[in-house]
Amino acid sequence: MNLESGAGLLHRLTSYVPDREWDERPDDPRLRHDLAQNDPATRPPAIKSYPAGLPVVALPRDLPEVGMSATAALAGSPAPARPLDAAQLGRVLFLGAGVVRVFEPEGRRILFRASGSAGNRFPLEVYVSTRGVAGVPDGVHWYDPLEHALVRIGPAAGGEATTIVVTGVPWRSGWRYAERGWRHVYWDAGTLLAQLWAAAASAGLDPRPRSRFPDEPVRALVGADGVHEFPVFLLSLGEGEPALAATGPAATGELPDVELPVCTIAQRAGDRDEWGAPWPAGGALPDVPPSPALDEVVLRRGSQRRMDRTKTLPRALLDWSLRAALRGVDVPHWVVVHGVDGVEPGVYRWPDLDRPLRTGDLRDELTRICLDQGLAGEAAFVVIAATPGADLDDRAYRDAQLAAGLVEGRLHLAAYALGASATGMTFIDSLVPGLLGEPDDLVTLLFTCVGVPEYAARRGGGPGAPTSFRIVQPRLVLPPS
Repeated sequence: MNLESGAGLLHRLTSYVPDREWDERPDDPRLRHDLAQNDPATRPPAIKSYPAGLPVVALPRDLPEVGMSATAALAGSPAPARPLDAAQLGRVLFLGAGVVRVFEPEGRRILFRASGSAGNRFPLEVYVSTRGVAGVPDGVHWYDPLEHALVRIGPAAGGEATTIVVTGVPWRSGWRYAERGWRHVYWDAGTLLAQLWAAAASAGLDPRPRSRFPDEPVRALVGADGVHEFPVFLLSLGEGEPALAATGPAATGELPDVELPVCTIAQRAGDRDEWGAPWPAGGALPDVPPSPALDEVVLRRGSQRRMDRTKTLPRALLDWSLRAALRGVDVPHWVVVHGVDGVEPGVYRWPDLDRPLRTGDLRDELTRICLDQGLAGEAAFVVIAATPGADLDDRAYRDAQLAAGLVEGRLHLAAYALGASATGMTFIDSLVPGLLGEPDDLVTLLFTCVGVPEYAARRGGGPGAPTSFRIVQPRLVLPPS
């Protein structure tokens, strides 16, 4: 990966180092220094908007029950094929991107989605190009997460398989994380993919995700401009050619006119013209521990803000969760163990949990690496995705970030299914190679903290009935003066 251009340039300019605060950026003219992070005056809207008058299909708010457990879905267990109608499509979309909770401080309404996101920015939009879905006209539709409805923005596309298109909106995460928010787009998209994939698979819809596709035609299909919004991944439901050949223009909708040029550079550097194969599902796991239904686990999951560092988790939970999360994924992962029964505290290269790379209590070191956020030391174990920079080009960098988010999303579901909790975590890039004993060119992708919850999050609500709740603040461990 070339650190002077494209995605490599973005990675270098957005990497955290110990002697700079997370909200301080390098003095480089290619970065936006005229935008204050977290400025209430420039906060972008939580969802895209479209003009009145476009055709709308209200999706059924009573979601169909498929009965598959969360662990069976994560294990890749086969499910009976169910008809793809408006209700089943609505279920898949809701379990990925639906509004399940709301927080209303001082009269302002903050939306929380089913799959969660870093800083609750949810820098994503969801579209679906439908073909033969009972109760939904063929066409290109935007998913309205508040109304649980499809807004038709374009004519029916050529192709056979109904296909979900997920786009990224960099300013929505950049408002909080500046240009590093481009990484969050892909992390959060991976988390969303984990839930869309599991929901579709649990209904036997034969989901087929792709991250390699011709960018420009897909942008045109959903009305994205490639600067303020760009396609991140596709998920086709069933075999056949994805329904992605536009037959007419799409309504563009409205997004704030704020560009982060380094994000545009990184995105455009990875643009391609060719199609890639769907991502492999990976082999089904032979063992499936009992758990509540997938739909119930999605509504229970949250982003845990406090964990009980005095309690441990069983080794079987760590082992099964990682095997399920990494099905079909070849991105390298490490595990830092703090409190797992039968596993000595230390650093391990997955899947070898019997040969530590380092041993000892690493809670304080992990907390420091994770910007003094207490969860990194409170967790029972922390999973780290990283890969050598030499293995990446501009498109592979995108794929690796998306895959790391997919693993994080699956770990999240597995933790909540098995009685634990989880949260994604950012990090000081320059300190991770030393932690893992790897060369300095290691590209760190994402941390996931898994541990024993100190509190239980309120269960999310169904379509049109989100649960009101209060936000729990995480512990911030201040360094000594």
